[in-house]
Amino acid sequence: MNIRTCAQQSGVSKDTLRFYEKIGLIVPSRGENHYRDYTPDDVVKLQITRNLKAVGLSLNEISMILRMYDAPVTKACREDTLAILQSYREVFKRRAKLDLALSLDCIIKVTTQKM
Repeated sequence: MNIRTCAQQSGVSKDTLRFYEKIGLIVPSRGENHYRDYTPDDVVKLQITRNLKAVGLSLNEISMILRMYDAPVTKACREDTLAILQSYREVFKRRAKLDLALSLDCIIKVTTQKM
């Protein structure tokens, strides 16, 4: 698939796709015309990347996770993945609590302004 279609399906801009390719996060194949040719697996990786960025992981950490995604599943790989996710469990919980608190605060402000 071309860059425009990949951007639409993954929810990532074309510039971001080019940047991710530049830093090696994704590596689309190239056709005879030298255009990028993205696969459905690239779209999945981009969606994973977008979600992990949303919860605060760095591109370096995401890169490590994507390398494990591409690797054959071994016990060590599974343990490494679990260790990374466990280390972020508290971060995820705190972010969810903060998002909820901000939402409730916004609702309270809107409600009190209407009174």
